[in-house]
Amino acid sequence: MTDYNFLINKYYTSDGENMTATPKKNKSECYNKEYDKKQKLEASRKHRHLIFDNLLNEIPFHLHEGQTQQIRTWINTFNPYFKDFHRQASNETIILAFIMIQRKQANKRLNVEKFSISKKYKLTSAIFITIQNQLIFELMRTTPLTYTLSQRYNHEILEKKGY
Repeated sequence: MTDYNFLINKYYTSDGENMTATPKKNKSECYNKEYDKKQKLEASRKHRHLIFDNLLNEIPFHLHEGQTQQIRTWINTFNPYFKDFHRQASNETIILAFIMIQRKQANKRLNVEKFSISKKYKLTSAIFITIQNQLIFELMRTTPLTYTLSQRYNHEILEKKGY
């Protein structure tokens, strides 16, 4: 009879009740470069989510659930080219800039440099603007355009005028 728990413990590390949370790398097996790259990307994605969770506890304001989900989506979507946002900034600085972008949606007059957490993670206005612009360009590149009819206009009148 096959001992499944032995095999699960050999090939996976558990995370709470999930027995197969993270695959282990077995030293006796050969791996190709694509597999190694995939494993490193997955590890860096998990690490960035942990950084985000820690920053959520440190920020002096509250983000709504929709805002945190949006930041998690950005982390997942842009994980392979995350450092393209700013080459000299750390992961913490980039994720803090994502948090400040969400905060800036609610408060347009937000000054990033007035927060002590910005000084702690070296987020200046110039770095913030650079990351914000890169995020806009990446979203324009990756987000498909959708065509929707507007509900506000009377389309019959527009058709008569030739619009």
